[in-house]
Amino acid sequence: MQQAGAGSQKHIVDWVLQETGYAAWHGATPASLSADEETLRSFHVPEMQARVEEIVARFVSDASSPHRFTVRVLGVGSPSWRNDARKMLRSIPAATPGVQAWIMSREEAAYLTALLRQRSDCAELPTGPVQAGNGLPAVLSGGRRRSYVQDVALTPAWPGWQSLPGVCDEGITLDLQPLLTRDGAAVEAVLRCRIDQVERMASVPVTLATAERQRVQIEVPQVSAVRIGERFRWPVSQVLVVGLGLVPWPVPGNNTASTAALFTDAKRTDVVVLVEPRLRGAQ
Repeated sequence: MQQAGAGSQKHIVDWVLQETGYAAWHGATPASLSADEETLRSFHVPEMQARVEEIVARFVSDASSPHRFTVRVLGVGSPSWRNDARKMLRSIPAATPGVQAWIMSREEAAYLTALLRQRSDCAELPTGPVQAGNGLPAVLSGGRRRSYVQDVALTPAWPGWQSLPGVCDEGITLDLQPLLTRDGAAVEAVLRCRIDQVERMASVPVTLATAERQRVQIEVPQVSAVRIGERFRWPVSQVLVVGLGLVPWPVPGNNTASTAALFTDAKRTDVVVLVEPRLRGAQ
């Protein structure tokens, strides 16, 4: 545990459970799996013990080089970029409807990134590129808070009522956990994405129980939510590119090529994730 870094025991346990299946630890076979900052303890049949040992070895091998992967998230206003990059995109399987994944060389990925960033309808999450350690998750996020009038309450003071504010948090959070295979030839990664966006505020006139029968407006948020969970495997010499499809982009205008308010009125954006292994000896 110390080799893989502080707090890594949770990530190792989570990966073991994902790899071996939760049912294998909660069935008829006596089993136990626990970890602290120094030791992982596993009790199971010999075959399962061997699998656990292999997974742990993938976490702790060459742990002295913590930053191994560059992860970045771009939002593109139109999916037409897929035609421009079509010759470079080599498809790999994806499980979620609407999600596509490809691999390409590092040189092609650098060209694709430059191609996207020069577009007037492209923006990057405020976090920018993030470095992920082997087996440790990288989190990229961006968003904002939207205030609205949730309700009204009667008061003795003039005008006899007051607004009760509400807040909606909208944004995008992407969590990616990459892990090298034991021979160092390939990468496996778990990708999770959570997007929440306020599409609009519906106004509702409310009649107050006052002498003047005043009418005021309250608001009801219409929220869209996207949840994506994927797992990919690709050669360590290649860059993974994932297109999440046309999904909400609830991120304030940032480093766009044109105006800061570019995405203010956009309903959907083609979100692109790039994961580049940065390993010594990778060709």
